[in-house]
Amino acid sequence: MESKANFRLAMKERLARMGENDRRVESQILVRELKKYIDEKQPRSIGIYIPFKDEPNIRPLIEWLLEKKCTVSMPHVQKADMHFVHIRTLGDIGTSVMGTPESREDERVNERSMDIILVPGRAFTKEGNRMGRGNGGYDRWIQEQRKRNTETKFIGVCFDCQLVQEVPVEAHDEKVDAVRTPSKLCIVY
Repeated sequence: MESKANFRLAMKERLARMGENDRRVESQILVRELKKYIDEKQPRSIGIYIPFKDEPNIRPLIEWLLEKKCTVSMPHVQKADMHFVHIRTLGDIGTSVMGTPESREDERVNERSMDIILVPGRAFTKEGNRMGRGNGGYDRWIQEQRKRNTETKFIGVCFDCQLVQEVPVEAHDEKVDAVRTPSKLCIVY
């Protein structure tokens, strides 16, 4: 198995080769499928992420969740600490000094009450292994969240090309409970 750095670079290149039309269509399908999944589960509190350009565009899903009056929150990172803060509109989202999406609100959500967390990643396996961007923020947060609420479900969200056979895994890497691509739902739990 190749190193994590090489694997991330290969996935970054794979995503860069993806055409804009394919990216748009897969994002639309993914949002439709996530809506079905969420409607079935009926979560009260859901954690989302704001997509980077090379990630599936889930902004329409976020708008839909806000319209449904779900408690919606997103990650906020301070140094090595990640926690989730409420968002009430997409207008609550700005950009941090590091250039990453960030909520303009600072009201922390009660993480014990979170039902579903949508988790981005560079790559996932159907067994729930995840390769992130390399800072370990989600891995640390997922590990702590599993102690706070054993019922929280972590759903990896990615394009079809990001579902791979194998990713390099270390002891601190956390699995997700399911992976949703435009064409597949891989349930791990």
